[in-house]
Amino acid sequence: MKNSKNLDLTEGSILKNMLLLSLPIMLSNFLQTFYNLTDAFWLGKLGDEARNAVSVAGLAFPLVFFMSSFGFGFVVSGTSLISQYKGAKRYDEIKEVVGQFVLILVLFCFLFVFSGLYFLEEILKLLNTPPEIFPMAMDYIYIIFAGMIFMFTFLIYQSISHGLGDTISPMKVQLISVSVNVILDPLMIFGIGFFPTMGVKGAAYATLIARIITAITAVYFMFSKNKNILPGWKELKPNGEMLKKIFAISIPASLSQSMTSFGFLILQGFVNSYGTVAISIYSIGNRMTGFFMMPAMGISNALASVVGQNLGANKIARAEKSVSTAMKLVLAIMTTGCFVLFFFGGELTRFFIDDPEIIEAGKRMFRVTSIASNIFGVMFVFTGVFNGSGHTKASMKFNIARLWLFRIPMVYLLSGYIMKFSFFNFDFLRNFVEKIAAPLSEYPYDSLWWSMIFSNTIASIWAYLIYRKGDWKKSRI
Repeated sequence: MKNSKNLDLTEGSILKNMLLLSLPIMLSNFLQTFYNLTDAFWLGKLGDEARNAVSVAGLAFPLVFFMSSFGFGFVVSGTSLISQYKGAKRYDEIKEVVGQFVLILVLFCFLFVFSGLYFLEEILKLLNTPPEIFPMAMDYIYIIFAGMIFMFTFLIYQSISHGLGDTISPMKVQLISVSVNVILDPLMIFGIGFFPTMGVKGAAYATLIARIITAITAVYFMFSKNKNILPGWKELKPNGEMLKKIFAISIPASLSQSMTSFGFLILQGFVNSYGTVAISIYSIGNRMTGFFMMPAMGISNALASVVGQNLGANKIARAEKSVSTAMKLVLAIMTTGCFVLFFFGGELTRFFIDDPEIIEAGKRMFRVTSIASNIFGVMFVFTGVFNGSGHTKASMKFNIARLWLFRIPMVYLLSGYIMKFSFFNFDFLRNFVEKIAAPLSEYPYDSLWWSMIFSNTIASIWAYLIYRKGDWKKSRI
């Protein structure tokens, strides 16, 4: 593969540039998903504790997603601004962006990571965490939270590199991280060699060590490969004008991600109320869906860089053509992947836990989520457009609505769970909900999957309508 380091995306074949950028991102996403799957795989081999252990790992996923969501907006902002400045050949401003991100990283980690550690017990209680896994969840998630500082260091490095058109260097860092985690997981979970048997805590410590190594490697790569954009003392001082640009892009993106992740915490509480079978299958579903969404995520991230550089260079028609190219790639790849999910969901579930009840739940889940994921891939393309152009308010609207206006209400309605609330004491309302919830009465938590199709379809149509308005074509620099 040709090195994509600091590609000029304003020239040459759009398809070639898109592939050069997106393939390393896809591989990075694959490595990250493999990172998550490794924990679930080995924890699923803990004998009688397997179901509880996988449940704990699944419970951690939305919590980490929620905490990291506040930093996601800065990642989007970094890629958008750096790609546009690169397209405009304004390299001094790139140094300014990097300098301000160093300040933001320090403040962010202090405020959010430590507050998450302090309030963890209360958060788990609010999420209806089953008593049988509560102590295990506390141990696991506390260690995972402690490593988020190092995770954010890598994410900021990744956003800067993507903006410059370099997706291979972050992929290499990710490969090192995953390799460390894959090696350490079984050693620390089962106590192989000189390691003590730590079970769930061993998986968490393996992740922590891998993230520390990731952060150190990312900093080393930054100093060795991008010396020309490293900030000096002048750029490390707060710059009001640059911070205003960063926050104008990052705040809507952060709100979008944090509200989405908070919605997933609400859904996790719903899942937890149905016990460890529901928690386990939801955990497996999240990981496998993430795996099959990798092409769309990779192309979306690549598209953000392509759109950003071309808007910075004032090449609007080329930016528009890149959107069309990305959409064709996503639909071609996602359709194939979702076919596998639809027909082989049960076998994929058995790979993690050989439990007949969970395997049957997996079959039902993947037959629905495979279709929902394909639709979600379309929405990812438009998200890439808005993130690259810096018009993150647009994606904030349909992303928040997707979960809070469409998906969560549908989950509570289709499951009949909404009848637990006092305002549904009226007979006519109860009769209405009972009829709506009747098809899923045997497995109410299946409402999670069916609501995905509904919410993803509405959000994708909304995203397309915003895209057609054309406001995204205005550069933010």
